[in-house]
Amino acid sequence: MLKSIPDQIQIVRGGVCSALRFMLLAVFAIIVTFHSLGPSVAQSSATTARSNGLIMLLEFEKIRGIRHWEAELDRRGLTALVQAQHDVLAKYPKDFSRLAEKGYVVAGTYSEQAFWDVPYQEQIARMRQVKDSVERITGRPMRVFGSRYFAYDDNTLRAADALGVEYVLARGTAGERAVIYAPREYKTKIISVSNVPFKEMGSGSLCDYSLWARGSNDEDFAKVVDAVIASRPSDMILVSHAYLGGTKIKWWRTYEKALARPEMMWRGFNDWTRTVNVVQLPNAQIPVNREVKYMEPQPAVPFWRLDDIPGLPAEGEVKTDGMICQ
Repeated sequence: MLKSIPDQIQIVRGGVCSALRFMLLAVFAIIVTFHSLGPSVAQSSATTARSNGLIMLLEFEKIRGIRHWEAELDRRGLTALVQAQHDVLAKYPKDFSRLAEKGYVVAGTYSEQAFWDVPYQEQIARMRQVKDSVERITGRPMRVFGSRYFAYDDNTLRAADALGVEYVLARGTAGERAVIYAPREYKTKIISVSNVPFKEMGSGSLCDYSLWARGSNDEDFAKVVDAVIASRPSDMILVSHAYLGGTKIKWWRTYEKALARPEMMWRGFNDWTRTVNVVQLPNAQIPVNREVKYMEPQPAVPFWRLDDIPGLPAEGEVKTDGMICQ
């Protein structure tokens, strides 16, 4: 017997309600399941996240290490932040002009003096000289500046602001994690590099020179870099004094392996800075690292005894005492 229209509507309503109840119960079950898995899901996400990595090249001696790095990064479709002493820039202008054309950011440096407690007028005069030199060679604005030991203070930030320099380099303040600080009083930001401890020799940049000068060998350097990458810092800067890591085979191998690590997402400077979570604070609250525990290199193996990368052209004696970073 056929049901009446009202009865049919009631049946449909009942069916719809049952279906809705079933759907809501299913969604609730999914939510409960997700929350019960929450910590493990978060942990899995954290362990699969790739670190935001930047290569920084320093040079105050020769050019062949920079050229080797350039060739290797070209093969990988990468660029780097490059900082060279003024005499190296002046001697090899075509190299740095070419790097800038490729998208490398060429930073200025004043390696003769640490800009801690140096009068403002002196700092801005030195910075202006460096800026003019970099821009004359690269044809592009100098966006990054660093003094000896990556030292800076309020006067450095004031000078950089006045000259339109976007970033100043600073010693590490957050362990292996690199940080960009944005002091609220200035437009200029601070790039605090990755930092690692070296026992009684204090802490230094995540850098070949930092370990070599403290008496460590290439195997020690490899272990430090492996440990830092395995710790999965959100942001990292791996530094090379190009005359060392870009010319000496056993030291280069560590960089070669780091460039291939699946935990890392290596980026050029522009993409790296866009990816970093910038920390905005009053300048007085931004941590500062002024620790420099030694002035002269104390290597276990002299530079001249280190084996070159096969095929690199000879370039004369290297002094290894410029100490742009430690």
